[in-house]
Amino acid sequence: MTMRPDEKIQKALFSTPSRFVGEYETEGVLLTHAWPGFHDRFASVRWQEGPASRSAYIFAFKTEAIEKGPGIPLPDYSPTGGIVAAYLSVLFGKRFDSHGLVEGSGFYHIPELSEFGTLANPSLPQNSHKPRPDFEIPLNLSEMSRFSPLLSGGSLPIDFIHTFQGSAKFYSQALRNFEKDPEVSYLHLISAGEILSNFHDFDKLDLLDDTTKEYLASIRKSLDNGEKVASHIEGRLLLVKRRFVETIVGLVDASFFEKSEAGDGIGSLKAESFRKSISAAYDLRSKYVHTGAPFGNWVTSQMGGRNKEVQVGKPVISDKDLSKILEYAPTLVGLERVVRYCLLQFALRHGAFIKSESTASDA
Repeated sequence: MTMRPDEKIQKALFSTPSRFVGEYETEGVLLTHAWPGFHDRFASVRWQEGPASRSAYIFAFKTEAIEKGPGIPLPDYSPTGGIVAAYLSVLFGKRFDSHGLVEGSGFYHIPELSEFGTLANPSLPQNSHKPRPDFEIPLNLSEMSRFSPLLSGGSLPIDFIHTFQGSAKFYSQALRNFEKDPEVSYLHLISAGEILSNFHDFDKLDLLDDTTKEYLASIRKSLDNGEKVASHIEGRLLLVKRRFVETIVGLVDASFFEKSEAGDGIGSLKAESFRKSISAAYDLRSKYVHTGAPFGNWVTSQMGGRNKEVQVGKPVISDKDLSKILEYAPTLVGLERVVRYCLLQFALRHGAFIKSESTASDA
């Protein structure tokens, strides 16, 4: 009996500041706990909710036999760890760090463990040991079965899978950058929404405001080649923001506004101003990308509540344009909740997320 790793078994290591029970196992897949040394005196600190909380898990999966021969490279399954970490982040609304493979393609691997030495704010929703209120899912690894269509992938269109994976990876990266680089985290969340927006086919006229429609109609009537000119202008118009806003607004339903982690109604996103808030979120992204104007302190400020989703009052800063944008833009906590909700709604509407009849608080 050989003691070498099975070249058809891959094992990826994850960790999270949150805490999970249970495990998920199906044909060719196992998601389970990775235990610390039983004599580790710091293990109990790791399992308690607090800045040093950190638990580890293994995702093992079976692959096809490796074709061996001169010039044939070994397959690299390490990206799978990042994809599964992103799925877990979306499913539970928790931060997951992928540490790479510990075993794969017949070799042992050294994981990257630097995140084990970092602290995390336990009051942030993605780090806490409590389930999120939207699509409230118990912190049990068996709940991964809800994403079984994604894990098998066979019945889902490839364009949907690519869209969901790309958006989920940006969301997961946002959670990992949340505390150390809030501007980058905010941009990651906007990018996640942009990827979702590109999945939908919008009629360009639906994305244009009434004034622009009137101008284009005038061009069509007044010029000999007006139709050609107007069509060219429509194609060149920057409609990225409108696609983003319409996609987010279309995926967020009334249930979203019934639950919040803001602690009170003052600091939570409101249905009547939601479109304006999402529009301001994209404006904040554009302002930062084009001018570099910092805004991280404002979207992470604790004024008005620890996990408030909107600004309480108008920021007083010298940049009047930025002040107006920040007045309406969601905080980092607010935008994170929006993007996770949209990802789960997107998966639900395309048959990639299974709702549980036993969880009454599912959206």
